[in-house]
Amino acid sequence: MKIGPRILSYLVPIIYLSFALDSLLKIDFGIKIHLGILLIFFINLLHLFSFKNKTRLKFDKMDFWLILFGIYIFFNGILKFGVDSLFIYLYFFLALNVYFFIQRNLQYLTIRVITNFQYILIVTGLMQVLLVFLLDYQINFLGTDLYNKGSSVTLRMRGFFVEPNWFAIALTFNTFLLIKNDILKFIKEQPLLVFGTGLALLLNGSFGTLIILVLTYGYRYFKKNIVIGIVVFLIGVGGSYWMLQKRAQFKKGKTGLELFNYYSRTEPFKRTNQYFQSNNETASIWYGEGLGSWGTKGISNRLSVLTFEPKRFSRDSSELHVFLFELGIFGILLFMLDVLSLYKNNARGNIYLNGAIALFLVSFLLYPIFKFMMYMVYYFLVRAIIKNNKKGRIINVGGNA
Repeated sequence: MKIGPRILSYLVPIIYLSFALDSLLKIDFGIKIHLGILLIFFINLLHLFSFKNKTRLKFDKMDFWLILFGIYIFFNGILKFGVDSLFIYLYFFLALNVYFFIQRNLQYLTIRVITNFQYILIVTGLMQVLLVFLLDYQINFLGTDLYNKGSSVTLRMRGFFVEPNWFAIALTFNTFLLIKNDILKFIKEQPLLVFGTGLALLLNGSFGTLIILVLTYGYRYFKKNIVIGIVVFLIGVGGSYWMLQKRAQFKKGKTGLELFNYYSRTEPFKRTNQYFQSNNETASIWYGEGLGSWGTKGISNRLSVLTFEPKRFSRDSSELHVFLFELGIFGILLFMLDVLSLYKNNARGNIYLNGAIALFLVSFLLYPIFKFMMYMVYYFLVRAIIKNNKKGRIINVGGNA
């Protein structure tokens, strides 16, 4: 059985757009899986086992480090942590499925799809925020107790996502795909979308993603036109100041760096280094304790400042120290080499893709994205665009401007 191009031309955009609705479409199978992930897996199976289909998944040099990273974390988990690591590896496997799906169906992801994705994020975000401010009601599809009073998460825009940071990652990646290389053209042609995107970024209040967005375009225009560059930076500074003022209201008694939750990211990294030094295990710091070991061994050694009871398969505030603990320096090196490979393979003029690569790296440093990667269709779209670029040629999403 094979799905024809006509059906795919409708199905692929619908699946892509479904990820803007996030938790609304997650189904509980013991672990919560997004409906889009299930459809992608099913379509990939049909493709791979179609007798008439001669096309197979093709990897090139750009994917070399990604493949090596996947092989390494599989054996690292099995040999050092046991079969329990396969549960965590499943998230990576599903993320690769998404990458394969996006690569094969890139032609169906037009600029209209990317635009509609943005509108869904903005509309659902405004709906969620208005429900909070007008009715004091939190949209909560997963029954989590995350939205307790007094937390900044309570009042920040997140749409149908569990956390504002996940919403920010989706919004910023998609904004890069919309603006592409010319922010002035985007402002001129899409003023309503510009206003909605700017409002969503402010109400979301995520600094890391906003800074990457402002620096990517501000630096480019600063070199090209100092006046425009200064205007972009001033807009970024003004937005950041407004966000800080709002965070200060949410987190009473905290000022300066305390508003950024930096302790929950820097302290576990410090404790992880101390753990390896105190145990005097050179091999462990190079190869880690095994994929999936943070939730039990890491937490039981009091390396986290957020979780104190061991919980299998859990991550933490950031992926950096979890990677160091589970995969060691060698695992982080492979991961970084894959990111570097993306940068090197990107056509020189595609600054928006460089910005997206930087955003992915910052997301790794600030947020626990390993389990979230399978939902990052926009990141895999960036990879697919880079992979399909001809050297020195600037292309648009889906070939449509």
